[in-house]
Amino acid sequence: MEFVLLPELSRLYAENCGLAILPPGWIHRKRNIDTSVLILGYQGEVMMSEESSPINIKPSTFCILSEGKNHCGIEKLKEKAKYYWIHFKTASPPQFMSEKEATIILNSKEITKARLNDSLLLPRQLNLQNSNVIREAFHELLYEQQNKSFTDQKYQANAKLMMIKLNEMVFEIYNTNSKDMDNKSIVNKIIHMIYENLTDPNFSVKGLADQMCYNPDYLNRHFKRIMKRSMIEYIIDKRIEYSLVGLIDSDHSLSVIARNSGFSSYRNFIRQFKLRKNVIPSEYRNRHRMMHITNK
Repeated sequence: MEFVLLPELSRLYAENCGLAILPPGWIHRKRNIDTSVLILGYQGEVMMSEESSPINIKPSTFCILSEGKNHCGIEKLKEKAKYYWIHFKTASPPQFMSEKEATIILNSKEITKARLNDSLLLPRQLNLQNSNVIREAFHELLYEQQNKSFTDQKYQANAKLMMIKLNEMVFEIYNTNSKDMDNKSIVNKIIHMIYENLTDPNFSVKGLADQMCYNPDYLNRHFKRIMKRSMIEYIIDKRIEYSLVGLIDSDHSLSVIARNSGFSSYRNFIRQFKLRKNVIPSEYRNRHRMMHITNK
């Protein structure tokens, strides 16, 4: 099964939506459109294809038709059918991913957070265990579209919320179906060990590899393929995140915070912090505390 990565949810723009009510004998004409389409089956069965890949729309099944690809019906309806649909545009074209890579991401909250950030990862087609949640979300959108007090801002917010709910349901399905993957995944073991040793200045990639009885280069290649950054970059990122708590919630000196966050060198802490936050730690501390004062 192929997966679709929808980039930058914050910039996703939902266009019109509707409920298709289709008579027996109907067949979807061939189309190639400049938007993606999310479809949720409600009644009957609609047989379609996208670039020769079959898509079967039936009750409780959702699918995604991708922008710029040809899709069409491949069989006339034998009985009446209904499905919900919504057209949407993403900031950049959707990306496609194999089920193997997508499953690795979906089976770890840490990997999901690191890889997806503001994006959504959905299978091209999936049967939902509780489609009523998404159906109700469609009803909200249809109501907004027909409401005299319709506002695009609220419509866009509801559309994004529906996408988030759908992504959460997919996440739950894949976590339930593959509970053992977190224990078996090398990447998850690496992440677990990084968190256990994050504040130890002597902790290193070589030391981690020795503990796991792997070659450091092999581990790093495997980690970078999944996480899209090297192990040392990930360790530094997490140490910087850890230091933010000390900067905001404590009066410790910067050198103490650097040491408590796992940095063996104060100078390296300052340099790495500025690379990631575009300010030095003291400026970050002052700005955040000023924000707290302003918000009181």
